[in-house]
Amino acid sequence: MNVSDNRSGSALHPAIWALAFTLGMAITGYLERYAGVGRTGAIVLMALSSLFLIPMIRSVQARADAKGVNSPALKIYNRRFMIWTFGYMIALTIAITAYQKLELAGALLWLAAALPALPVFGMIWTMGRYVREEADEYLRLRAIYAALAATGLLLAIATAWGFLEMFGAVPHVPSWAAFPIWAIGLGAGQCWQGFRA
Repeated sequence: MNVSDNRSGSALHPAIWALAFTLGMAITGYLERYAGVGRTGAIVLMALSSLFLIPMIRSVQARADAKGVNSPALKIYNRRFMIWTFGYMIALTIAITAYQKLELAGALLWLAAALPALPVFGMIWTMGRYVREEADEYLRLRAIYAALAATGLLLAIATAWGFLEMFGAVPHVPSWAAFPIWAIGLGAGQCWQGFRA
C-alpha cells in the first residue's frame, strides 16, 4: 500500500468508516431529540458525518483493487453515487431550511417537499446504469445479489413493521425511510459477499 492510500484513509477497513458514519448519524439523532440541538444543527452534524463516506469509498476501492474485484465501471458507479449522496444532503438542507424559514404554499411547498427525492432518483439511476455498464459478469452478479438482498430486507422489515403498526405496537415510520433501509441492505449484502470472497 502506498503513502497516498494511507493519507486518504484507505488503510482502515471500510467497516470502520461505515461504523463512524453510522455512529455519527445516531449521535446526531440523539442530540436533536434529547439534547436540544435544533434542526439546523442536526443537518450540519449529518453533513459532517457524511464526510466519513469519502474515506469509506476509497477504502472499499483499495480493498477491491487488492482483491482484483474492481473495475472501471465500479469506480464510475462509486463516484456517481457519492455525487448523488452529497446532492441529497444539499437538497434536504435546502428543503428543510426553506420550509422552516419561509411560508411555503402551493407549488413552492410541493417543490421543496419533492426536492430531496430528486437525488434519490439519481442514485437509483446510478445503480441501474452500473449493472448495464459493468462488463465483468462476476461483479455484475454480485451487484444484482446485493440488490436482491436489499430488496428482501426492505420487504421483510416493511411487512413486519406494518403489522406491528397496525396492532399499535410501534409508531408510524414515514415512507421516505424505505430508501435508506434499502441502501443499508445493499451495503450489508455487499459486505456479506466481501466476507465470503
